[in-house]
Amino acid sequence: MENLNPFKQPGQWYRGNTHSHSTESDGRIPMDERFAAYREAGYNFLVLTDHRKVNDVSAYSAENFLAISGSEVHPDNPYGGSVFHIVGINLRERINCAELHPNDVLAEIKAQGGEAVLCHPYWCGHTIRDYEQLNGYFAVEVYNDTCMVGIGKGFSEQAWDDVLDRIGPVYGIAADDAHGTEHDCFHAWVMVKAAELTIDAIMDAFRSGAFYSTLGPEIVDLDLVGDSARDRKVIVKCSPAQSIIFKAQCSTGRRIVAPEGESLTEAEYPVPSAAKYVRVEIVDEEGKKAWSNPFFL
Repeated sequence: MENLNPFKQPGQWYRGNTHSHSTESDGRIPMDERFAAYREAGYNFLVLTDHRKVNDVSAYSAENFLAISGSEVHPDNPYGGSVFHIVGINLRERINCAELHPNDVLAEIKAQGGEAVLCHPYWCGHTIRDYEQLNGYFAVEVYNDTCMVGIGKGFSEQAWDDVLDRIGPVYGIAADDAHGTEHDCFHAWVMVKAAELTIDAIMDAFRSGAFYSTLGPEIVDLDLVGDSARDRKVIVKCSPAQSIIFKAQCSTGRRIVAPEGESLTEAEYPVPSAAKYVRVEIVDEEGKKAWSNPFFL
């Protein structure tokens, strides 16, 4: 898996949401209103992912706004858990997921030029046993807003780390999964570093990990420095935070907490030589988080 540090790449930052619904499936507003709402809220792109179908969204792109077609598909789970929820980003044709093995669904998403995200693991009740036989997804939803609003199971950080620990490199995405008009909209997004606001450039950025996810906090800069495994360290700068957390496999990592009445805007972590990856979480005073993608070591 290619792993580019977006903070060291040329291009612009674009704000987007990768998971949303309209009245074409179980959303509460039609496609035109869904796209208009995100455009007016200052987003640069929105992926429409109605269940089991792909909509023609070409009419909804505008200046400084990109409408991207996608789908949320639900192949049966042969590994003992509940049915899979998989978002395909940048799809052209409907996938008949009811008749396909989940790995065939993932292969079809790739064949159409798309990328697959494993959705809301905590809400689904999925564990590593459900994911260890899957191939071809590029990200796991680390946060899903409609799952948080609905039953309080929005955070899937452990599922992400389980995949990183037990399977291998994968990115994390925070998404709204917007169904309504306000309660599950505009709360979680990705900041993507891309050369331009086109589908090809956004997809290239996704594939290379050139993005971070947030509920509000900003990651200003992030870098991995050091000439050898012995002197590597991760350095992060961010908007004011209550804590900065460096997470690596299993028991590896560090949490740094601001002194009472103060805030943090930067921190660093000497990386153990045996670390396989390091990712960063920012937590502000309201408990809102931002997540970097991992440095894969």
